This record gives sequence, C-alpha cells and structure tokens, in this order.
Amino acid sequence: MTLGQLVTHTSGLLLPQDHPPWPTEGYTLPEFIQVLAAWKADKRHQPGKQHIYTHAGFILLHLALERRFQSPIGDLIDARVLKPMSMADTMLPLGENGRAQLAPALLERTVQGYSEEGEAIGVRGDVQGYYHWPGTAQMYSSARDLARFLAANLGELPIDRALQAAMQDAQRGIFPMGRRVTQGLAWEVDHGPPLLIEKNGGLNNTTSYIGMMPGEKLGILILSNRGSNNAGARIGRRIMLGLVALSSAEAQRAGARN
Repeated sequence: MTLGQLVTHTSGLLLPQDHPPWPTEGYTLPEFIQVLAAWKADKRHQPGKQHIYTHAGFILLHLALERRFQSPIGDLIDARVLKPMSMADTMLPLGENGRAQLAPALLERTVQGYSEEGEAIGVRGDVQGYYHWPGTAQMYSSARDLARFLAANLGELPIDRALQAAMQDAQRGIFPMGRRVTQGLAWEVDHGPPLLIEKNGGLNNTTSYIGMMPGEKLGILILSNRGSNNAGARIGRRIMLGLVALSSAEAQRAGARN
C-alpha cells in the first residue's frame, strides 16, 4: 500500500477498532507492528481498489511520516502547520494515565464531554483511543485556531506559499465515494453544485465539523462537547446552503431594483 492510499482511506487496511461493535482492547506500538506484519489483503480489502474509512490507516501513516522525517508526529504538525499559522491553542498532547499533558492554562479551558444522551463521559482533558503510545490520542483546539485553519484553506490567510499549495492540493478529489462525492487527502469533496469540501470528526463525547464552499468564499466550523452528533449533515451544510440561497436572493432583488 502507498502513502496516498493511506491518506485517502483506500489502503484496504481495516482492524476491529475501526468500526462497531467497538472492542475494548487496543494496541501498544509493538502489538500494532505485529498486527501489521500479519495483515494480508483479501478480495474485499485490496489496496487502491475501494474506499474504506480506517483509523488504523492514519495511525500507520503517522508512523511512516515519523520514520521518514525522524521526528514525532506532534512535533511535525506543530512545526509545519500550527506555528506557521499561529495556531497556539492547537496541539497533539502526550497522554499519561488517560489524561492529556496540557499546560494548566489550557487544561482549564478544555470542555466536559457528554454522550449522545447528555451523560457526562470522563473528565476534562481525558485521552481516548485504541493506540497506546505518544502521538496517537485526539488533538485539542479552539474555535479561534480552527477559524484560522478554515480561512487559510479558503486562501484568506497570508501563509507560506508551499503550505498554501499543500492545503489546496489536499482539497482535490481523488477517489470516487459516490455519484458526486470523492475522497481527497482526508477531506471529502462533494462536487455539487455548489462545490462543498468538508470533514466530520468526533468521539463518543465530542463532535466537530469543518466545511467550506471555496467558490462562495464561505466556510463554517462547529465544535460540540456532545458525542455522536452529525453536525455536518444536520447543521453545517444547512447553514452554508441557506447562506448561499440568501445571497442569491439578495443579488436577484438588487438586480431587479437596478
């Protein structure tokens, strides 16, 4: 399998921790390497032949990047993405005993997470995941930082040209997922019209959505401290499509007056 297949979820790699029913056991790094060494593709899991969403594939991608650049994945993200865009509230913290190693000021700002039914899950700063070594837990961020990330993806933030080019390349649809939807480099691309580029994320106690319509210079970011909430389809898309329709109606009224 290739790096491109890993980032587009087309590697074929799929482990029990990637889909329900969710198991309780996870992996240390040596255990994960053992599983990878024993894994074999079958007819339904052929590299480059199908789209299968896989967390394990992104963990393998992060190990490959660490080996290539001889640096922990958190340091790579920080040096190549976060610092150039002044995203000081965003990090991939190390975990210890199920807690994120965050500076006290940032830990104080983390939210309490809740289940879909509204029940509190864990405590603020919990680290979740099936992969038990540094750099595999969830990232933390703020609305301010992710708004900067969204603006940069829309070409509205002055950043290094190489980084800007990489962000634009990531938005390019590569592998077909449906009649009009393709998988980009992590992004999912709905060719519309209008063109919509988006990504959902979440755990059992948090949900996130980031979506944009580049042709309209329009984007939206949603952060929720409640799990299993499909914010993208139910809220984010509706807001953006509503704004596009409103803008079109206002343009028509202005044209009629002129």
